[in-house]
Amino acid sequence: MPRPEDVNGRIGGLGLSTGADVLIHVTFGGAAVVDRGEMDDPIRVAQSRREGERALQAAESRCFVQDSPAEMTGSRRSGRSVQPTKAEVEAPLPLVEAKIAIPRLRSAAVARPRIGRLLDEDDRTVKLVAAPAGYGKTTAVRAWCASLDAGLAWVKLDAVDNDPLRLWRYVATAVDRVRSGLGRMALQRLNGPVASPELAVDELMNGIAVYGEQLVLVLDDLHVITEPACIAWLDRALLQLPLNARLVLVTRTDPPLGLARLRAGGELTELRANALAFTAAEARELLVTRGRLELDDLEIEMLVQRTEGWVAALVLAGLWLKTVEDPASAVRAFSGEHQFVAEYLSSEVLASLDADRRSVLQGACVLGELTPELCDYVLERDDSRPLLDALEGANAFLQRLKRAGWYRIHPLFADFARAELAAVDPGAAERYHRRAAEWLEGHGMPVEALTHASAARDYDTVARILVEYHARLIRSGAGRTLVHWVRQIPDERIVAYPVLAASAALAAGLTDGDAAERRRLLGLAERAAAARGAELDPYTRCVALMAATLTIDNGVEQAVADSARAVELALDTVDDLVTGALAAHARALFFAGDLDGAASAATRSLAQPGSERRVPGGVHAGVTLALVALERGRIVTARTRAERARAQAGQIASMRTWIGASAGVAMGCVLLAEGHPAEAEHELVGAQEFFSGDVANVHEAWLRTCTKPGCSSSSRGRASSGAGSTMQKRRSLARGRCSGRSPTRESFRPSRTRWRASSSKRASAHARESSSILRPRRSCPCCGSSPPSSR
Repeated sequence: MPRPEDVNGRIGGLGLSTGADVLIHVTFGGAAVVDRGEMDDPIRVAQSRREGERALQAAESRCFVQDSPAEMTGSRRSGRSVQPTKAEVEAPLPLVEAKIAIPRLRSAAVARPRIGRLLDEDDRTVKLVAAPAGYGKTTAVRAWCASLDAGLAWVKLDAVDNDPLRLWRYVATAVDRVRSGLGRMALQRLNGPVASPELAVDELMNGIAVYGEQLVLVLDDLHVITEPACIAWLDRALLQLPLNARLVLVTRTDPPLGLARLRAGGELTELRANALAFTAAEARELLVTRGRLELDDLEIEMLVQRTEGWVAALVLAGLWLKTVEDPASAVRAFSGEHQFVAEYLSSEVLASLDADRRSVLQGACVLGELTPELCDYVLERDDSRPLLDALEGANAFLQRLKRAGWYRIHPLFADFARAELAAVDPGAAERYHRRAAEWLEGHGMPVEALTHASAARDYDTVARILVEYHARLIRSGAGRTLVHWVRQIPDERIVAYPVLAASAALAAGLTDGDAAERRRLLGLAERAAAARGAELDPYTRCVALMAATLTIDNGVEQAVADSARAVELALDTVDDLVTGALAAHARALFFAGDLDGAASAATRSLAQPGSERRVPGGVHAGVTLALVALERGRIVTARTRAERARAQAGQIASMRTWIGASAGVAMGCVLLAEGHPAEAEHELVGAQEFFSGDVANVHEAWLRTCTKPGCSSSSRGRASSGAGSTMQKRRSLARGRCSGRSPTRESFRPSRTRWRASSSKRASAHARESSSILRPRRSCPCCGSSPPSSR
């Protein structure tokens, strides 16, 4: 069986030169060759596609075997100090048991059968429980679930779950706990070499359907999920929810899901604050029957009116009233003039505790979720377990979870208890967060460690963890998570970690296309380079050059030169970056007008061992090959390439990102060439928000050129809007007056080599010969007209 590099060598000699008379379906080391004269033969084209797919499958299996750990740690890798191993990059981040633990049902909880009846109404598929904090949403849902003869999967969400892969790993794991195997296929899709939320959602819904019996899935604190990609996959799950499943959404605000559709279809049950508020009868059971307080009906009614049935306030009131000598007089003194009811009552609760219990409870309020071992480490004591048990038994807003020995403090109570702690010991919270970060990192929970380290302003720990996990985050489609955490670190600390600045700049370019943020981060990496000189490792230099190149906001000629240097560095010292560096170089060469060089570099990118697992580079290389095929009039090949690039981008939930927009543009251009303007408009307009930056850029000008009014296939609708400024933008870019240029890259540049001379010099010659450095198209693929002149 031929090696991928042998096949690619033959491909380069067969048809990747200008004016070649063959149509090549080339994918990851396999090729099917079709004569140009046979392009219109549908049978031959279909046969070539099948041959290409078979070659693809064979090459992918070879690449997977060749990308061994031994090769990944070869002697050429001089940048290993900041470069993770393949196993480290591909392994999913560990899960936190507390987040999928089913809350324990309190024996002392007030029975509320009316809430159960509301949730049972019409046996609707989706239950929305929406109310502000402190209305007992979680307790009410847990009690209702206990009354059902059904499997229960529970996921407690937090802000870090704004990542489709992380979110669905938790959901699939929770479902798999109902019965082993139900979420197995979904987890395989999420933990495999190329993670796919779309396929994972499908597999999970299939697993639930196969379960046969009723299953309830609860997503608690759904209001923290705001990422559009996460919302999109949740919407997909809503559409495919099996008949035996019930989805309960517990949230403080209505999520941006297709609730109107569910409401209109009679598939949505809604519980709001007015339904969850305690009635006088329920307040009596809480305070008198279970709380053993001597209050009459008038005093109960007074408390319900003044708290408006707010469950948290009533519970706090019960705890407070147990500490006073005359509860009835205290109720009458407790008037509506107390603006912050919960703050007032929580301070009373804390005042009633002895020193040890108050210390542990305040520590728990800082941590939010904890185990006795974590509490011991943070508070530097060895008796947390009995004290936590006592506090939980006393209903002091501490809840023991069903699994793994974890406890959770009520967030409303925690807010005010932390304020009380800050008044007594201003440095305590920061000290607790710092020690919690140490413990969590040591126990394999890096995301939770990041949360506490950031709260402690321990930016060195935040940076160190991100350096270790940055490659895994970028390749799994969690680039936004990386950028989010880096933004928490002051610039003067980021400078001490140049690889972090460079990788975050690359992530910003791949996700949001945020030119300003990318330039800021690259500037910080450059400051580090100036300070360190030769100490800046090749891995960091290569990543910085890739970040500067992919979005081409420094001009095409500079992008060609920078990407050539990135390839040189990757080939010499950092094998793991070769796929991405070649893809970036191919993109720059395409915009420079060097179609042969672009196709060659993109093909080499896809032929690298393990390239199918390096999705961002694979998408850019595939998009470039699609655009080159369009330039040469090979529409069938272009469609195949564009479709694969779109599929790859979707596999890491990246369609709503800059890299996804690039794949969408390729497909839009294919649709224009095929004469489908309406479908093309949908693809191209969706890319505009990512390509329209704070300054004129090559991609925006090129996109507008593709949709110029003179083209008959794109002369309608929004696809042609704004095209009037195309010539002006092209002139500005051609003359190099882009006001958004990044800082100079001198500190990232290695020595010249013959390889670089053989590609970048040829590309520069192409750029000088053209009337504009853009040259996005020689002609429109659908009408044959030339783009507007830049002169």
